[in-house]
Amino acid sequence: MRLAGTAFAVLLVLAAPAMALDARDRSFEPGRVGAILAGKTKPADLGAIYGEANVRKVQIHSPGGGEESPGALIFPETPDALEVTFSDDGAQIIAVSINGPKWVSASGLRKGSRLADLERVNGGPFELSGFGWDYGGQVFAGGAALRGLLIFVSPTRGSAQELDAASGDRKFSSRDPAILKVEPEVIVIDVRFDG
Repeated sequence: MRLAGTAFAVLLVLAAPAMALDARDRSFEPGRVGAILAGKTKPADLGAIYGEANVRKVQIHSPGGGEESPGALIFPETPDALEVTFSDDGAQIIAVSINGPKWVSASGLRKGSRLADLERVNGGPFELSGFGWDYGGQVFAGGAALRGLLIFVSPTRGSAQELDAASGDRKFSSRDPAILKVEPEVIVIDVRFDG
């Protein structure tokens, strides 16, 4: 009897991390989105985690007009929406895009966050690419809370002249007056699982 009790206790300890993952969790961080873990969760697990009716297999368009990849939409067109990109063979999850506004990181990052929020999370200023091209608004930040995340921002205001001054295939500081005038906000957060 004592051996069975010990075995059960060991099983509970080993299962604790898995039990801690909750399909209702709407938080994310580098390497994890809700109950989806880098290197552990497989595409075939998504239906079991979030319910088969909430997972729709699709082809995902790559940024810049590249090739399509297999993937899935989870809770499509809801405040809980995610877009999951699979490896070409469909065996691994390589990225999860935060599409719904309910998702928030421990540091407070979410879609709609402003530059000041990103600077706070990053621990200081960062660089971003100019607007108006395929990779416009890409954030280049080295803070620990942002490593492993692909983030894009987009202007929310500005005259044609102000937008032009903040555009182009070049990098700007997050404190550049041209960038500050167009008041960018976060429109894309991809949690990268592929490196």
